[in-house]
Amino acid sequence: MSRRSKRTDPKSDQAEPRRPARRATVPLPEVVLARRPASASPSPNSATRGADEAPPQAARASEADSAPVANKRAARIVGAPVAVDDSELERRHLLTRLLDSEGPAQVTRAANAYRKAGFQFPEEQPVQLKLLEHGDEAEVCAALEVLTALLDEQAPIQLPVFEQRLKRLEEGAEEAETRNRAAQLRRVLRT
Repeated sequence: MSRRSKRTDPKSDQAEPRRPARRATVPLPEVVLARRPASASPSPNSATRGADEAPPQAARASEADSAPVANKRAARIVGAPVAVDDSELERRHLLTRLLDSEGPAQVTRAANAYRKAGFQFPEEQPVQLKLLEHGDEAEVCAALEVLTALLDEQAPIQLPVFEQRLKRLEEGAEEAETRNRAAQLRRVLRT
């Protein structure tokens, strides 16, 4: 023993008193909840009912036979998520990149990457609205055609943004056809 670990108290040479041993923990009893099945035996209240009245348990059983009712305690089968192939993951990634892009340069790059991967743009308003910022006027004209068809079926979303992009196209597009389509679609939006 070293000096520091040497005990200086003479009483400390005695053995330390034993501590009582810890009791082992007793496992808790399992609690099982169960419902009694609808029995065919008559209940105590059935004597007070009329003879022509059916007991409620029998009525419930006949209803259960006629229409299947989901049991609250029935096991649920959860299917595994559908495996998505690599091309679908790439399509989703590129579409998200297109929808998150800001400004004409980013939209053009994202849309070109989407087209280069071999995918067709979905005919949805948010996607087509983004394509109005594309640098290629052929893509913009195609988006205007799709938007015209969509507005016949649905109400426009993001109306202020929609009008602003159409106004910019109406005033600044290089081709007369693009300007005319943007003006016509803008008139449709106002009505």
